[in-house]
Amino acid sequence: MGRALVAGVLLQVVLEAPELPADPQARRRLLKKRLESTLIDYLAGWVTLDRFRTLVHHLDQWFSLYYPLVNPAGTLREDDQATPLTPSPITRAALRENLLDSWLHYHQGLLPRRPHRKFKRDKLREFLIRTQGGWFRLRDFEQFFHLDRKTAWEYLQKLHRAGLLSHNQSRATAVRYGLAPRFLVVKAEGLRAKVAAALAALHPQLAAQVADWLIATGGLAFREGEFINPLPAGRGPEMVNLLKGSGLLESVGPPGPSQKLRLPRSWLQDDEG
Repeated sequence: MGRALVAGVLLQVVLEAPELPADPQARRRLLKKRLESTLIDYLAGWVTLDRFRTLVHHLDQWFSLYYPLVNPAGTLREDDQATPLTPSPITRAALRENLLDSWLHYHQGLLPRRPHRKFKRDKLREFLIRTQGGWFRLRDFEQFFHLDRKTAWEYLQKLHRAGLLSHNQSRATAVRYGLAPRFLVVKAEGLRAKVAAALAALHPQLAAQVADWLIATGGLAFREGEFINPLPAGRGPEMVNLLKGSGLLESVGPPGPSQKLRLPRSWLQDDEG
């Protein structure tokens, strides 16, 4: 179990790393340090002290075993890497903006009243629209509003408790936030679970990216090429077939170059609320 845990957390650390040093030794040291920190965050309060000491004792051995599986650039091997999907070309389709505007109006007390503060209602609205219903990191929020990390985290917790945001229930570097499902056109919670099950045999990061992309369409049709181009080479047609077989995509229009894809209507929220 310990070795599998180290392998999984190391993979997560590599995928989450925003940038890595060019020097191989510096990169190795940095990844190992992040691995150790992330393991501490994950295991604190969950395992006994003796079990934690056993894990630490074998950490060097297991790190040396799994580290060579990443290439010198510090990322996954090219043929296994999930290329990040670009945002949907369909803009302002993912959110139920009237519902969002109503919430922001009636919860103005959560935001700073002083007009010179960086964190204002209009800017919060802009940020949430830019997410197109996808997950975002604490760092994204922090950088957009030019806040220090502690203040950004406090605002996110406040908005989460008030029902504006949802949380992916992950820990440490895997934590993500997003608009609560009721503010989205697509039934996001069920969609994410269904996409994860449909694409379980493909790269684990791919399912989350595909789900975000589909949520961003807001149920509007798109050309197959728009969906496939950002995907790893050769994976597009396979993935589209898996999604169609799982009831997550349907074809629109007659077969041919003009045919489009979209989420079935059953994946869209009712207009009420």
